[in-house]
Amino acid sequence: MKSNSSLLDGADTPMPEGDSSGPTQPPPPPSFPDKMLSQAQARFDAMKSEVASVAKLRKAFDTLTDKGDAVTEDNVLDEISTLVAHGADPKMFAAMISGNAQSGVGPMPPQGEPLARWLMEISQGVLAPYEAKLRPAMALAQHQLGVAAMHKMVDVHAKQFAAQAPLSPLPAPNTPAPSLLQ
Repeated sequence: MKSNSSLLDGADTPMPEGDSSGPTQPPPPPSFPDKMLSQAQARFDAMKSEVASVAKLRKAFDTLTDKGDAVTEDNVLDEISTLVAHGADPKMFAAMISGNAQSGVGPMPPQGEPLARWLMEISQGVLAPYEAKLRPAMALAQHQLGVAAMHKMVDVHAKQFAAQAPLSPLPAPNTPAPSLLQ
């Protein structure tokens, strides 16, 4: 490869040896259905990831609340450590343990019945409402992905149809249409 030396016609644009036709044309921009599909897929993937994260969080809280009054601070920290090791945000848990004023839940008590009640407050007062908001958002993302996929299929079909032999011309006005019964 050699480099173009003129600043006016794309300096540093690599050109193949022996090709003097100039820089190549950029690929055409993606069609609207392609953009729509890629955006819908990105939204759906983000929602799917969020739903998976919340499911892991729900499973951890269910495990802890099932222990009832026997739950200890070490149990909570073990579950949090596991969640953080799998990619959860440690800042969220630090705020939760120290007491989150936004959620109205105080700091984590050491053990026993107060700790079980604290876990239940978080489960019912913070996690459950978030899960309730997440369900319709996920349904919307699924719907948008389905609509985008249908648009893409129509686009592909229309391009395939257009690439076939041209359609026969329409009959002239006031010309009787051919009868299929003859």
